[in-house]
Amino acid sequence: MSIATFAEAWNNAMAFGGNAYTLNVGTAKGTELQRIRLNAVQTARLHKLHHPVPQQSQMAATLHEHHLVALVGRSGSGRDNTGTFLLADRCGSDQVLVLHSADTDVLQALVAQARRFLRHGEGVLVRLGSRRPSRSTLQALSLLARAQGTYVVLVVEDARSDEDIPTPYAVRHLSPEPRAVLETHLRSALEAHRARCTDRDRCDRARLRRYADEVLDDARVAVKLDTARSIEWITSLARNIAACLHGTENALDILLDTPHEDLRSLARRFLKLSETQDTEGGPSASEAETHHQAVRISYVLGHDLPLSDVLRMGTRLSAEMLRAEYRESAPTRPVFELDLDRLVAPGMGIAAEAAAHLSDNPRRARLTDPELMPAVIEVIWHGFGWLRDPLIAWLRFMAEDRLERVGARAAVIVGHLLRHDFDSVYRDVVKDWARSTSVRDRRYAAMALSVAMAAGDSQITAQVARQVRDWSGSPRPQLQDSAARAYGTQVGTHDVRGTLVALQGLAGRPALDPYASVAYSTAALFLAEGGAAPVGEALGRWIRADDGHLPRHAVRTLLVLGPLAAGPELPARPTLAHQAMEDPGREETLLLLWQRALIDPAHSGQAWQLLRDWLVAADEDEELNLFLEKFALRIWPPQDRRARFHLRRWARLQPDARLVARLLRALGGR
Repeated sequence: MSIATFAEAWNNAMAFGGNAYTLNVGTAKGTELQRIRLNAVQTARLHKLHHPVPQQSQMAATLHEHHLVALVGRSGSGRDNTGTFLLADRCGSDQVLVLHSADTDVLQALVAQARRFLRHGEGVLVRLGSRRPSRSTLQALSLLARAQGTYVVLVVEDARSDEDIPTPYAVRHLSPEPRAVLETHLRSALEAHRARCTDRDRCDRARLRRYADEVLDDARVAVKLDTARSIEWITSLARNIAACLHGTENALDILLDTPHEDLRSLARRFLKLSETQDTEGGPSASEAETHHQAVRISYVLGHDLPLSDVLRMGTRLSAEMLRAEYRESAPTRPVFELDLDRLVAPGMGIAAEAAAHLSDNPRRARLTDPELMPAVIEVIWHGFGWLRDPLIAWLRFMAEDRLERVGARAAVIVGHLLRHDFDSVYRDVVKDWARSTSVRDRRYAAMALSVAMAAGDSQITAQVARQVRDWSGSPRPQLQDSAARAYGTQVGTHDVRGTLVALQGLAGRPALDPYASVAYSTAALFLAEGGAAPVGEALGRWIRADDGHLPRHAVRTLLVLGPLAAGPELPARPTLAHQAMEDPGREETLLLLWQRALIDPAHSGQAWQLLRDWLVAADEDEELNLFLEKFALRIWPPQDRRARFHLRRWARLQPDARLVARLLRALGGR
């Protein structure tokens, strides 16, 4: 699911990716990527059992030609398995890895750190959630993967089948034929059972074939397959059918006659919540059961987070639930035996096998179907009124956690709640975050609105847009800053030109002078599809404005976008310089931006350092070198002392920097 953008991830500080020789895309400060090598034996088994999906030959051809393919499809369609199969087929079962990040800008970080995380001969699977990458980003990653000799599969969640996808790198992923998947996995599970079984007379191959044939011809199996939630659920059904082989006489009938649960029913069963608890008298569970329910809720809502975070937050939720139950201070912190395997038993939406398959370190909470998370949120909010207050108190506490990944998850959960009850959830949580003096809280407020808007509900979209406009028009500086941050999310990127008008209105106010939110959101708009040209025009207006506010935000935007390379084929060329080389109007805007940046007391230190990166990197790009030699001399007045000082220092630190030496001589420095 898309819960942040470039702007949100960069709100605390600017992170420059440039070095002495190249300029790379900057990544979010603190973004961590984890390489998880898949078990070769398990990967080989998956490769053997994989059933082809529609367009799989096109996927394989795209991966071969571009070293990259994005599989775009709905959750539960088996995208991960297909991606793993494609990589194992191309690179070998012992060379497949999953690239994991708790942050949401994983693709941005991967492009910036390609030389570190993409290695020759390996296949890398990256899950992007619902954040669909642009064609330009896919092209950049394709070129990097080819240069590194790596093959990359991106998994993108998108249930819409009638919308365009970025070609030629993306392919629509549809589910394989359910009966074929069930048959393959059932026969494999029966063969594995036969290898372990001590009663060979009862488990000869002929008997196992007859058993599988009878099951597959059973009309009840067809009914279950018609309502299957996911490919993972079908493979689980195959294992359960195989387990019935030596079970009680009616074990198979019970399994096939049990009605198929929808996600809401599964959520109730998983949480072990019953309608009898939602009475005027409140819950009736024991303290131990309340604690176990809290851990279950924390487990589902903490999908993909480390278990250490999940269990710690589950204990806190337990305290809030007990406080609601006893209507007084929570009892002393409960200490219970916690058998996690019992609490999250197979068949309850937990991907225990997948977690082991990925060899997580640290171990993480995993759901077979991630859609269980919003289902649980809906069940709690609409079905169990007594849990609302504990849940809100818990989310507030999560937002204050020392780990930002925990706070960010609170913002995601709040975003889902906004879809069900916008007014009350905004009043109880988001309003306080948006008015907070904490930058992190204001970022969470923007993130929550973005998650709510991602549902695509026109009514919610209108409510979010209206709320951000209200923040923007408020006299409170914190609300204005929250509005500026929201404009850097999906709230603003769907209409770049309209958002730039709103940001210009905010940037012209003195209240936002202390904050960099306008610059980061403007940078996010620049990276949005079709955003570079309108952002360039806006920067031209801002830097020429008579007031002192708009030029300041324009300079900050220069410093944020300055390290961004024009592309992997031009790794030494800043994209702003590249635009200026092609458009005289952009060159004049860039000149004004640099002249202002180098004399601004608040930003001159960063500006001089960024300029050094540009000049040193130009030694690797002849066209850029020629452009910057003339351009730099226009930035500085003749015999500029500051320029000579910095050029002398750079020349001492990097005596091989040829352009720096020529500029120093041109200024009479030596």
